[in-house]
Amino acid sequence: MAYLALGVFGLVAVAALIYAQVRSRKLLSRDWQTLVTSIEPMHMRGLEMVALDHLQPEKNQLRLEPDEIWGLVGGKEGLRRMEHNADLMIALAAYVRNWNHDQAIVVAERIRHDSIQLKRAVRRIRWNMHMRRGQLRIPFYVHQAAASYYLMSRRLLSLYETNQYVLYPVLAEAL
Repeated sequence: MAYLALGVFGLVAVAALIYAQVRSRKLLSRDWQTLVTSIEPMHMRGLEMVALDHLQPEKNQLRLEPDEIWGLVGGKEGLRRMEHNADLMIALAAYVRNWNHDQAIVVAERIRHDSIQLKRAVRRIRWNMHMRRGQLRIPFYVHQAAASYYLMSRRLLSLYETNQYVLYPVLAEAL
């Protein structure tokens, strides 16, 4: 029985790895304009408020209420958009390797790590909502997701501002 469980786990792990590889190759094969136009708009001012509330704590650390946090990030739709845009931001960072290979690789890796944090937080939010438990934890995960997305967008914009200032305004408007 243990071998069967191990075999099923191994099969699922290999399938997930293949899926991730195919998906990343598909994203990297897109041209820059297609990647930018695929970005779904976010309410960046609200997202920034939530992210900075998490990243730069002040004396009054209970400034934002859970319902307010949820509204500022756009609720379930905002979380879905953050996840969608995360993969696009990694591909856009990797695209900079055409002009500055070394910096693009480092920034793309940082964005990828932020993306992992974002997706982990979103999975935890969905799980807690599905199980109808952990209502106290959800705002913390929303903070983590917002902070990760905020850092990703700042890193990407800084990379483009430094290396491709001609494309920077188009990207800044899309994000």
